[in-house]
Amino acid sequence: MNSNLSLIDHYSKYFCTQKALSPDLKKQAYNLRYRVYYEDQKMISADSVYNEQEFDEWDDDAIHSLLILKKNHLPIGNVRLIIANESSDMKLPVEKHYKHPFDLSKLGLATLRSGRTGEISRMAILPSFRRRPADINYSADQIDNRGDVENKRYPINYMPMCLAFAAIELMLEQKLEYGVALMEPRLAKLLVRFGIELTQIGQTIEYFGLRAPFCIFPEQSYQNLSPEYRTLFDTIRSELTQS
Repeated sequence: MNSNLSLIDHYSKYFCTQKALSPDLKKQAYNLRYRVYYEDQKMISADSVYNEQEFDEWDDDAIHSLLILKKNHLPIGNVRLIIANESSDMKLPVEKHYKHPFDLSKLGLATLRSGRTGEISRMAILPSFRRRPADINYSADQIDNRGDVENKRYPINYMPMCLAFAAIELMLEQKLEYGVALMEPRLAKLLVRFGIELTQIGQTIEYFGLRAPFCIFPEQSYQNLSPEYRTLFDTIRSELTQS
């Protein structure tokens, strides 16, 4: 059964987005990453986690954002934006993990850091909020297998878009010209479908599944959005500004 709510009404009723600025909220972000990357997807080893938290050397230079379920005010999604520090020699994750030259010929960039940039990474959604293989609908309120609330459903899983919009808003807030990400091609196709401006800048590699490097252009992405998704973006923007 599909919800009769509009996209923005559905989001506003069940979810909100906020920056993880306090130590407690950052711990919640790290715990969500632990649950997704260690417990569920088994992408990382035990020596990469501590006290049920997953964090790395880039987190101190990142702005973290959480997608929150309003019912219990617990995070169900996470994304971060790492700001490229021009005065530091520290590589971005994509520069460390992607072992091939970047193809920047279509972008007119001499190097990946020709402009003010950063990296979007650690986009994670709790498994109970991802689309189920046998269900074409998205169960908006199912969490940790405890069932749904009021049996409401929305016909598409728009949670990845909420996280992408949060990351793009952080890029705009930081006045970044573009961002980079190492992402699954199928996720890239989903983002492009909804208007996100992406350019692939390298070949697909095996890195915990198939991944490829992409450049993301925040201002163009915002201009590409349909009215419905621009309203969702503006709502997330307002929430991030106020958090």
